[in-house]
Amino acid sequence: MDSRIVDHEEAGPAMNTGRGWLALVLATLAVIGAGAAERLGPAPLPEAEASGAVSSVWLCPHGGGEGWEGTIEIANPGDVPVEARLHTLSGGGPSAVGVVEVPPHGETVREVPASARGASTAVEIFGGWAAVAWVVRAGGKDGGMGAEPCTSSPAGTWSVVDGDTSQGVHSYLIVMNPFASDAVIDVALYLPDRPPVREADWTDLPVRAERSIALDLGPRALGESIVGAQVIATRGRIAVASLVVRNRGGIRSVLGATADAPRWILPVAGGTGGGTVSLQVPGDAGIRFGGTLLSTSPPQTAGNLTVIRQGGASTVSAPVRTFGPSAVVVQVDGAGVVSAGLREGGPGPDDAATGGTATPGRAWVVLPTALGGAKKPAVVLVNDGDEAVAATLQLLPEGGGSLGDTITVTVEAHGAAGVPRPFLQGDPTAAVLVVAAGDLVALGAGTSGPGGDGWYAMALGVPVPLGVTGLPAPP
Repeated sequence: MDSRIVDHEEAGPAMNTGRGWLALVLATLAVIGAGAAERLGPAPLPEAEASGAVSSVWLCPHGGGEGWEGTIEIANPGDVPVEARLHTLSGGGPSAVGVVEVPPHGETVREVPASARGASTAVEIFGGWAAVAWVVRAGGKDGGMGAEPCTSSPAGTWSVVDGDTSQGVHSYLIVMNPFASDAVIDVALYLPDRPPVREADWTDLPVRAERSIALDLGPRALGESIVGAQVIATRGRIAVASLVVRNRGGIRSVLGATADAPRWILPVAGGTGGGTVSLQVPGDAGIRFGGTLLSTSPPQTAGNLTVIRQGGASTVSAPVRTFGPSAVVVQVDGAGVVSAGLREGGPGPDDAATGGTATPGRAWVVLPTALGGAKKPAVVLVNDGDEAVAATLQLLPEGGGSLGDTITVTVEAHGAAGVPRPFLQGDPTAAVLVVAAGDLVALGAGTSGPGGDGWYAMALGVPVPLGVTGLPAPP
């Protein structure tokens, strides 16, 4: 067994259609992914493809563990049904999960295997556009829930800054290669007070074709409260996410970003208000940065993030206090780019995290994160612009819904607004479509499980590309 990875669990023998399906994945991604590889975080399809594409492929590097359960959520905001084909990937290769139809203005939820630490799922969409996300629920000796959007843009470079290798915490990178040829990756770990870790066995590391692996950060950077990672594919393209598992209960997931930026929007909702902002500085030169808290009150400095100096090739984290539906906007002063993340404590032992986005948009699909037991969903809308923005919201329930089930929410300039709870409780497991008259960022959060507060997760919304028909008009 190769000691460089922690997951070689067989996913079961690949079905006869597996390798042919992944060859189609390769062909499709070569078309739709090439123009999107430089976008930040979960990105929309290129405009030219959105109106005429008959298929897309979504990659979900969710990870898992013994006794864990996985769920893939697929929401269709358009006016025609779409078909989704799901395959699971792990150390043993691809295996078909099934085919489902997603109704217009509705969603479909499908359980997928998540018993291997490096488990991932690929979802191919036919007949239109749909948004895809994952939820994993820990089982066995673990507890908690993690959720994130999937990505339709495989890339050669990924950054994520949510690792934690302090006592009782285990952090992994889930690296997914859905293509029919092997990928080769280099991994660098960024730390607060030490030079980057670039070990020989994580340099020129092969990721076999149609496989997904988990890389354990602990042995490389033990005892660190914040570990950032950059994964570069020197051959092939991949998808990367982080997975954090705490011994005392609690898991969280963060999808990596495919490029760094000087400004990040990090929304938060549904938690206790005790958050931590983390940055990864990839360049050798140091930076200066600050943070602003956006909420229903006037903008203010986030925690002590006034003008902070940070050295190059490192990570930094700082506590912030948020107030209800909020966002922390991180801005680099002058030259320099970073990747960013925000952790948030939940009402129970579980916490959550997001990598945020650098790119607001006018239409979003927010997939549900509150699954199982008593459900308490939350959605926050963030306006980083200079003018108030109104948005129309519509529920996308399982089985499809009515275009008449809409409300309007206005978000003040440089502010954030929560979606009214009675609207969300109308169907707490439904996806939410947001169509705005200006640029916003949308994030979903929720608590669920026994008692309604045992599990907590956040997941950024999925931006809707131009050309999708059947959306409600913006206000």
